[in-house]
Amino acid sequence: MRILILDDDLSRHKEFNKRLINHVVKNTSEACETIEALKNELWDYVFLDHDLGEMIHVASGDGTGYEVAKWLSEHPDRQPENIIIHSFNTSGARNMKSVLPKAVIYPGVWTKINI
Repeated sequence: MRILILDDDLSRHKEFNKRLINHVVKNTSEACETIEALKNELWDYVFLDHDLGEMIHVASGDGTGYEVAKWLSEHPDRQPENIIIHSFNTSGARNMKSVLPKAVIYPGVWTKINI
């Protein structure tokens, strides 16, 4: 499977990569970088964090995972079957889910994932 992961925490990327060893994984840490990957390739899974750039519990907007969620909502042909929001920012995760109703909110998924 092809898996795209947005998170600014390198230790989380390591955990994802350790658990997804038999898959093609692309790690991104910025909203714009993630959107480019979505424009250029099709993915089976996308994991989205909300707070980026070492910000904690920020409002949804440009530069957050919400920017990616909004872009995906405007480009349904680029949406993968599986979208997982893994942010601990409860309001940010809810905002992302509001524009991506089929997404699943699963904070801390990188410690439990088994695909």
